[in-house]
Amino acid sequence: MLERILDFLKNKYFIGGVTILVIVFTGSFVINYYNEKNNEAEFRKFISINEEFAVEELDSNELLSSIDLNFDSFGYEVITKTILAKKAVDEENFNLALNLFLEVYQTVQDERISKATKNILKEHLIENIIRIYMQTNDFNGGSNFIEENAINSLRFHELAGDYYKFFGKNTDSLFHYDQAINFDIDETQKNLINLKKPKAQ
Repeated sequence: MLERILDFLKNKYFIGGVTILVIVFTGSFVINYYNEKNNEAEFRKFISINEEFAVEELDSNELLSSIDLNFDSFGYEVITKTILAKKAVDEENFNLALNLFLEVYQTVQDERISKATKNILKEHLIENIIRIYMQTNDFNGGSNFIEENAINSLRFHELAGDYYKFFGKNTDSLFHYDQAINFDIDETQKNLINLKKPKAQ
């Protein structure tokens, strides 16, 4: 089982897109494999889909229409959809990428997992979602997402500051950068955030 997981990790989309999810989920995959017989079928499906991702001739839309992204296992489903979202980003298929990341985000929101684990996953997904809204110049979509999914964390406030600065909303940008600086961080981190602040008009 461990050797098969290591082989799976060699996939370029896996490495490029979902490393943080490996840290959260791989241990539980191994444990559950030995506790649940039906996990073998889930793992075989997981590997089969990964092989489809490795076919360079297939783009993200073709993959979406040809594979079943739904799993009984929360972890397999989150990772698989995130891999496809990463591939879509690489292809500049931002609408598909955004839809997948938003779907995964909602799945994480609804899943009964520890608060610490949930926040790690949410921060990872929020960053991807916010960056796509910036890439597509969708201010209203991104602003609504930020307001509806606020997390009181250093990373969230720094990202929100980046977002509002990108769109020239300096008051909102400064607010979030100031919130980030209020966390218990060293002077180097504070200086880096201060350097990002928009200049007064």
